[in-house]
Amino acid sequence: MDDDNELRRRLELLRERFDAGNIVIAPHLVDGFRQSLSAVRTDDDGRVDLTTADARIRSMAMMIAVMQDRDDIKSAASLVDIQHSYFQRISSVFDSAYDLMLKNLGSPYAVSKAFLKDGEFVERNYELVEPFLVDIEQFWGSITAPARYHLEDGSFLKGVFGGETFPSDHRNIASSTGLYLDTIILPDPFMKMRHIIRNSSKVEAVRLFLDIGLQLMGYRKLATADSNLPIVIILPSKFDMDDGHRESVVSAAAPKAILHAEALFGRSFADIDELQDFLQKLPDPKEVASALADSSRLLFDTEWQGDPASQILQAIERYGDKMGSHAGGLILQQCISRMLQATDVSWKSSSLGGVPLIDAPTSWHYYNWSLEYGAQRDANTNLPLHLTRGMQRLAQTDMQWLGNIPIDALIAIRKEGALEEIRGMISKGVDEVVTLNPTNFFRSADQIYDNLEKAFEDHQNKIDALRTKKWKFAGSDIGSWVVTGAIEIAAAISGAPVVGVASVVASQLTDAPKLKDIPKIAKSLKNEGQDLSKSAAGLLFKHRT
Repeated sequence: MDDDNELRRRLELLRERFDAGNIVIAPHLVDGFRQSLSAVRTDDDGRVDLTTADARIRSMAMMIAVMQDRDDIKSAASLVDIQHSYFQRISSVFDSAYDLMLKNLGSPYAVSKAFLKDGEFVERNYELVEPFLVDIEQFWGSITAPARYHLEDGSFLKGVFGGETFPSDHRNIASSTGLYLDTIILPDPFMKMRHIIRNSSKVEAVRLFLDIGLQLMGYRKLATADSNLPIVIILPSKFDMDDGHRESVVSAAAPKAILHAEALFGRSFADIDELQDFLQKLPDPKEVASALADSSRLLFDTEWQGDPASQILQAIERYGDKMGSHAGGLILQQCISRMLQATDVSWKSSSLGGVPLIDAPTSWHYYNWSLEYGAQRDANTNLPLHLTRGMQRLAQTDMQWLGNIPIDALIAIRKEGALEEIRGMISKGVDEVVTLNPTNFFRSADQIYDNLEKAFEDHQNKIDALRTKKWKFAGSDIGSWVVTGAIEIAAAISGAPVVGVASVVASQLTDAPKLKDIPKIAKSLKNEGQDLSKSAAGLLFKHRT
């Protein structure tokens, strides 16, 4: 009976939308659809006789109902409402500590460590931890769906943060990217860290609790600003909420972890078990180091110095309490966890129609390797790695961009409607950074590099012109926002016609090909012997000064 009532609801929605002219049927299907729809009859009670609805009508009615239900869920709460409600919870607990941090010009980490010296403070706040985590879990359990639907359906430029638990507290990531991306989607660190907090000692639980809360408070203004498009959105990852999704990501990351180990040791492994057996026999850092075939892919931190053995020893000293002191076991965990992290941000970005935005250079290396391994598994021919490296050559040239924007100024730009004018002046290079489509690529890495280098050169000239305008927002001179460094781009190269994560958004804003055209373009390029690239699959804004 429930199924029959649901089908009748769907059929009624279909008829309403069709009568209102909200459904467009392809010309060659119109007659058949009208025939099927006119065949639907009602019984003596005025209800639809379900036996008169054929498969075509039922299928279309189901799709219409899905769209209607999605719209209904979105109408239950706007993105702005969701963010306000979330930060009311955060502010109620961390407001006073945040004010104290700002007054003393401290950092979340320093303030959280300082508070731990007060035993009474630890006891008092430890009592808040579990009720707070439960409340956050319940909040997202009830509101995640409309938040995700709003973002999935939104045709605007989205940067989806990944590679770490949360952006570094040394610099607000929106200050670096807020003029180049419409919305920055950040994961909820409480949802990501809640199990670790619950299993930590009392002192460590309070430290993590306070540190995370203060980091989030740094994004409160941006997330709750009165703006057409939200500047920042906090949204928990599916990985942290959905066991089935998490298992799928783990399954997809495992082959990449094996490929990374094969690159490290120059030998093949049939599966994770064989890799584990191999590494189990290497308990000492020197044994692992001597087995390496490519030490450049042994990476714990881009800032670490020393030979492989000393770096492994340093990693054991730093991470040994979590990952153990067995050198081979540490490498196994590194392969798995890093590929898991990179795969997660790829999937997350793809599902939200955004571009991965990575803040940490170490994570950026692993993300690029993950793209390489994924393309290697999918390619029909040998992977032309020189194209990926060609784009990374951009990082060797210092460039300038507007990347030191005060939060209040960024909000003022949005409120005053100045974003489009500023973007209009610096637009050359922005599209090329955020989205690279197959038709832009030529046969050699040098050509790709030259194209992008020219775009960035034009972008630099536009920034110089913008400086002369002497514009101020929230009392801050636009010329003071210029920073020097590198914007790195990652894109996987594959012989398969794969649509990149930014293509849906790009098709609305640039001359990028529409989704339906991608297979045709892919076939054409392949027939001509050219390489096919995905759209841009990642961004890193790296400051040097």
